[in-house]
Amino acid sequence: MPGPLPPLLDRLRDLGHAARTVAIRRFDALGLQAEATLVVFAVPIGIFTALAVILFYRGIALAHLGLITVPALLLPELGLLAFRPIVTGIAFALASWTMKVLGRGDDGLNVPDVQAAVAHRGGRIAPRPALARTLASAITIGGGGSAGSEGPVVVIGATLGSWLGRLFRFRAKRLRVLVACGAAAGISAAFNAPLAGAFFALEEILGTFAGGFFSPVVVSAVIAAVVARGVFGSGPAFPVPGELGALSGWEVALLLPALGVLCAIVGTLFVRTYFGVDAVVRSGRISPRFAPWLGGAAVGILVYLTAGAVAGDTHIAAPLDLFGRLPWWTLFALAGAKILATSITLNSGGSGGVFTPALFVGAATGGAFGSLAAQAFPTLGIDPTLYALAGMGAMVAGATGAPITGILLVFEMTHDFALVMPLMLGVVACRLVMRRYGTESLYSGWLSRRDIALPREEDLTSS
Repeated sequence: MPGPLPPLLDRLRDLGHAARTVAIRRFDALGLQAEATLVVFAVPIGIFTALAVILFYRGIALAHLGLITVPALLLPELGLLAFRPIVTGIAFALASWTMKVLGRGDDGLNVPDVQAAVAHRGGRIAPRPALARTLASAITIGGGGSAGSEGPVVVIGATLGSWLGRLFRFRAKRLRVLVACGAAAGISAAFNAPLAGAFFALEEILGTFAGGFFSPVVVSAVIAAVVARGVFGSGPAFPVPGELGALSGWEVALLLPALGVLCAIVGTLFVRTYFGVDAVVRSGRISPRFAPWLGGAAVGILVYLTAGAVAGDTHIAAPLDLFGRLPWWTLFALAGAKILATSITLNSGGSGGVFTPALFVGAATGGAFGSLAAQAFPTLGIDPTLYALAGMGAMVAGATGAPITGILLVFEMTHDFALVMPLMLGVVACRLVMRRYGTESLYSGWLSRRDIALPREEDLTSS
């Protein structure tokens, strides 16, 4: 005999549908214009995305506590030699299992997949795989994997925007904008960078800077930053040394463009290594059952050899003051280790983003270049930390295909407008060289390997 629970659930569902219908009718009765409507919805998207990002970082901290901190306290000193490879293998296996079971085997729900949802699925994003990706990413980063937090936070925000828009039965064009609002809010809350978050959503998610899309995306990014600052503080996500040297005319005219070319070379290496590892894993030469364990062990060894430098981080991507002091050969070695660790992490069962690793690789590359330049031109008073910052922006532009975001992110990190103009030269040089040799970005490469093409700007705005 059926119990009282099923009828109660049916009643609650009916009440929910009725409440939604009333809310939609009352909202429609306001007679707001399309842009004003989107701005109104951008506010709760910004608030709830920021809260979700805070919970995500708490999840990373909890995973780190359970997988790294507590076992390290219980192990004898000799046990630490095998600690990292084993624990990181466990983290990758758990993350892979989470995507297979909770995420139903979905290999998307990352930044490129959000781009595809906007371009081809009318902004519709399934909540369950997104939840699975978020959980898997927290386990991966907390367990010592080399992955970024920007992919998960973009997915969190985009999914919230998609869900809210579908709840109010918005059409595809408005739904896409709400997805972009969520993506902007995620980047803004994670990096305390509302400008970079807004332009990342316009540049990478919508692929257009059309005026009607600008206001709601900016509002969502600003609201998310305000909420997140209540928890993370108002400082930049990446601490920058207080005293930075000035750039001479020779540096602006010659060295910054040369750094852009170097970042293009390293960025190309990053992209090819990433998809090379992906091809090896997909070829079947490594059993899917053992890939997370082997990948986790390899990344654990790299983390151990670099004293934890290439592991994922809960909030800070690159110790810029350190990157301005280390020898150039050490920094180049760290850049290569980060590229390899990230490529293995994200192709062997781990989850996360590539944006933050690109910042790390760019900082290491720029710091190495600045150190070499300081030795070659001792009279110029070159500050390698400035080149680490410029390398971050250039590498983001080349590796992820987001030049405006790279420039704005560095600006919001330093609050130094004098750095923006020379940084632009490095970004442009990196993008031109990578495009000249037909190098895909990490985002476009993921899409092209799944035969997904994004529309041009005029195609998107006319839809």
